[in-house]
Amino acid sequence: MSAITGIFYRDGRSVDSKMIKKMNDQLSHRGLDGSKTWFEGSVAFGHQMLHTTPESLQEELPFIDDETGLVITADARIDNRKELSELLEMENNKNVPDSLFIIRAYEKWGESCPENLLGDFAFAIWDPDKEQLFCARDHMGVKPFYYHLSDDGFFFATEMKALFTISDVPYELNELKVALYLMQEDTDKKLTFYKNIFCLTAARSLRISQNHNQLEKYWELDPLHQIILDSDEEYIQRFQDIFAEAIQCRLRSAFPIGFELSGGLDSSSVVCMAKDISKNVHSNLTNINTFSMIFNDFPQVDESYYIKSVTDACEANPQLIISDKISPLEKIESILWHQEQPFYTPNMAILCNMYKTMKEDNIRIVLGGNGGDETVSHGKNYLRDLATSMQWKKLIREINGYSKRVNIGIFNLIIKEVLIPLTPIFLKNFYHEIVPFLIMKRSENKCFILNKEFVRSIDFECNNNSYFNQNKTIKTAKEAHYFDINNISNQSTMEMIDKIVSEFSIEPRYPFFDKRLVEFSYAIPTEMKFRFGWNRYIQRMAMDNILPKEVQWRPLKKFFNPVYEKNLLLFENNILKKIFCHENLMIKEYVDIEMIKEFYKEYNSGRGDIVSNRYIWLVTLLDLWLNESINKKKINLVNERRA
Repeated sequence: MSAITGIFYRDGRSVDSKMIKKMNDQLSHRGLDGSKTWFEGSVAFGHQMLHTTPESLQEELPFIDDETGLVITADARIDNRKELSELLEMENNKNVPDSLFIIRAYEKWGESCPENLLGDFAFAIWDPDKEQLFCARDHMGVKPFYYHLSDDGFFFATEMKALFTISDVPYELNELKVALYLMQEDTDKKLTFYKNIFCLTAARSLRISQNHNQLEKYWELDPLHQIILDSDEEYIQRFQDIFAEAIQCRLRSAFPIGFELSGGLDSSSVVCMAKDISKNVHSNLTNINTFSMIFNDFPQVDESYYIKSVTDACEANPQLIISDKISPLEKIESILWHQEQPFYTPNMAILCNMYKTMKEDNIRIVLGGNGGDETVSHGKNYLRDLATSMQWKKLIREINGYSKRVNIGIFNLIIKEVLIPLTPIFLKNFYHEIVPFLIMKRSENKCFILNKEFVRSIDFECNNNSYFNQNKTIKTAKEAHYFDINNISNQSTMEMIDKIVSEFSIEPRYPFFDKRLVEFSYAIPTEMKFRFGWNRYIQRMAMDNILPKEVQWRPLKKFFNPVYEKNLLLFENNILKKIFCHENLMIKEYVDIEMIKEFYKEYNSGRGDIVSNRYIWLVTLLDLWLNESINKKKINLVNERRA
């Protein structure tokens, strides 16, 4: 959770040392253990250091390699150090930082080096011989990397706020991103809320020279990859081994480690597997410190029973954080400063409260269960697969098991999970034409919330748009799994959490987003992901005798929607009234103001549904962010253009 910054003037002018220092200082909150810059000619790097691993205690960045002249700045944890040490003929001990492994990998493999690295990383290397800059981001997009590129210069940073200290970098609202945000269809991973500020997306590298730039995807999941083993036991054992290794390599720390524990299958699996690993004589994990949010006033979402089952079984040191009475907008100015742009989750304030507790307990590393749903898979579309392949016996078995697990009638499940998905597109379209307009708007037309003039002004075509029709071609369970793994929400969630925890000097790590676990889970047969009506089947079986039974075979998990829906209205109705009951010229530019006012009336009276209540949150946050964070003069210029 360190920070990196950089400047490369492609037109050859020299960097002013004050500029890179100004960029670096803007990210001082991310590195309490040191700040350093390097500059030479037209290139400059910066780094804010937060020590996490034992090797980082000896690390100093930016680093200049005397032998090759290569210069690196990096926010990285490399997990395959042992294998790399053999391939690169270098020592693997606490005196060798991870950044040196990256430098040596670049020496050996050049621009192919990220393919050979495992772990979480974002780095930039200046190659003086080639007079080029090489940047890369890890396979799953855990470490953030933002940049601005023009003919004259290239500027990058861990957070966008550092870029805006440079006069060459524009500061202008990206209205296409606003539209996609309001439609909840953020499928373009590189876009930000600022024009010409881009995100280097997961598994990408970027090569920049004076006259050329090349963006490449160095890794992607093979959609056709299959792993066929001889027995269920082999699949289960292999999953368990890979999962254990994914956790083991993320336990490398020079500081106390914390575990997020929600009581769900994924976070509980991480905690219990870590406890199992700690029994090994070579493990340096002595304490299992868990942090859990509990909701005494919301029994419908409270997970205390499952949390206690795990902490008792693991003999953990539990921190139970009461989170009932926290407004979704608590400390929103600070949260928006760190986040830099609107976000989807209304649970940010309660997450901040949990990370604050971790900091008070001197936690610097936290492991969580994020990514379990996407990596292991719920086996979506498996019932349809069985129907189309006429495997009737299996289909009946799975429908029966599924019905018992979710307590839904067999007939309703057949309609929902088999018949409707198999209905031809032209019949679905006909149905949508004859249903009531409002129902159609809320369920299918993602543009219904937008101001029609705004849609026309950005020349955005709502129907059949490539931004949000990608999942309509999905037919099989394997295709659904591929889509879930590559979903932008994974990268966006990790970027969001990275910015939350930066305030508290904590580094988040995600065992379920280990590349090896992702590749294995995707390639195994769907029957190992969904069996006897149970989703996540292979994970449940792999955690046998490790996870408490009541957690291992939980049929469903709980969601926080009732908490934010009640607390937003309870604590912040004055703000909501200002936004939705007055003539809000700023929001009016982007949303159908009459429709959103109607949604507010429904929400305020307790008649709102999940769809309308969700839009209340999105529009509220957008309004607050526009007022707090955007250059109003430039927004006014946009409005004048429309007028």
